[in-house]
Amino acid sequence: MSRRLLAILTVVVLPLALLLAAARGDATPATVPSFAALGSPSMPFVPHQGFINSTWFCPGVPIGGTGLSGSVTVANPSDGPLTGQFTVFNDIADTEPVEQRFEVPSRDTLSLDPASLQPAGSYLSVMVEITGGGGLVEQQANHPDGSAVSPCSNSTSSAWYFADNYTLNDSREDLVITNPFPDDAIIDVSFASNDGERTPPQLEGVPVAGHSVYVVDEKFLAKDEAVLAVSIVASRGRVVAGRAQQYLGERQGYSMSLGSPAGSAGWWFADGENDGSNYERYSIYNPSDQEAVVQPVFLGVTSDTFNNDIEPITIAPHQVASLSISDVPELPTGRHGAQFSSLTGTPIVVERAITRRAGDGFATTVVRGVEQYFAEPGYFRWSMAIGTDLAVDNVLVVLNLSFADATVAVKALGPGGEVDLPGLEAVALPAGGVITIAIPDQAAALGHPLVVMGTQPIVVERLLPRGAELRGRSGSLALPG
Repeated sequence: MSRRLLAILTVVVLPLALLLAAARGDATPATVPSFAALGSPSMPFVPHQGFINSTWFCPGVPIGGTGLSGSVTVANPSDGPLTGQFTVFNDIADTEPVEQRFEVPSRDTLSLDPASLQPAGSYLSVMVEITGGGGLVEQQANHPDGSAVSPCSNSTSSAWYFADNYTLNDSREDLVITNPFPDDAIIDVSFASNDGERTPPQLEGVPVAGHSVYVVDEKFLAKDEAVLAVSIVASRGRVVAGRAQQYLGERQGYSMSLGSPAGSAGWWFADGENDGSNYERYSIYNPSDQEAVVQPVFLGVTSDTFNNDIEPITIAPHQVASLSISDVPELPTGRHGAQFSSLTGTPIVVERAITRRAGDGFATTVVRGVEQYFAEPGYFRWSMAIGTDLAVDNVLVVLNLSFADATVAVKALGPGGEVDLPGLEAVALPAGGVITIAIPDQAAALGHPLVVMGTQPIVVERLLPRGAELRGRSGSLALPG
């Protein structure tokens, strides 16, 4: 066990540029599969070059209470079966992880309920090892206040950041930290708010036992904070960090998402909407030791009175700032995308929270942006292991990153491979524009992995139903590649 995990830490993934070349349309010849040094951690992506093994690390799902559950889905778009192993960790001390081998047939998916292997604990996280590489992995966390989908990570990291945390009105938040390796990790957890940065003594030098999940719950977090950023830094070892949020009061709903393992000088968002009733806020966190000057730009909007003349935002080291669309004069009504650029080149982390009307109430969803590496020059293909089970409007939100008009095609993965959905073979997407796409009420489209292909570089977000009995949507990024 320990030998295999040590190999994962040191040699699992090919260098990042090599893994992503195919998705960007690079003409570099295919390489012979081989082990290589682990690349720098990044947002999740779908690797397309050959390699010996791939490993995915999921942020965690809740269990142990009414309405709490989760699943991990492995999608196999290839022409042959995928084999591998699930390893499930929990947050009960001195509990051994549980392993199970699996096989996913060609052009199919396999979903695991982690509680079927490990029924004890309050959170379970899953490591997915795929022999021979290939495939993509996502998780779904279920809560009485809604379901939330998140991609799983391609790697562990020594640092994780969350820009938008919220503890007003007794809202609950758990930081779910997984150490999938045999040796203990040591972490420090810091908070940044309008009052500055602080590291509670009880969250300095915290040991996270090997093969375990460690939960930092709301009793350790700053109370009644509307603007709060979190930094988790390991002085020893590498971990995976997720954030579970149950919103109460002005925000409502539930989210469970993976953190950002690194900052970036630029962030892009496809989803955004000014309709006069929703509340949309961007939280910009500067985890570095240098000042950051950040320029927001709203994309896909046209108006005679709006010219994106927005003052740059200066953020001191280890501080967080926020921008609400209500603070942007003359922002046109309708859909928009957004871009946040660090004019100083200082790495930042940006997350967007949108609270939209949902029936008689509201539903809040928090999504981090697409970091610069995946937006410049950009990706033409975005994939989702988890699609929608319901035929509803506005499931996909697509941003055109280029200055040229484009079309996008939506495909579903089925027994015949990736098949175009009728009516969605060539959806017009204006230069720099934003569109939403409904998924049709067809057996081939519902409950299947989805792929969006553009003729220009794009960014894709999805807005999935929160649950059969709940109104509103839960947002998440698709995976580039």
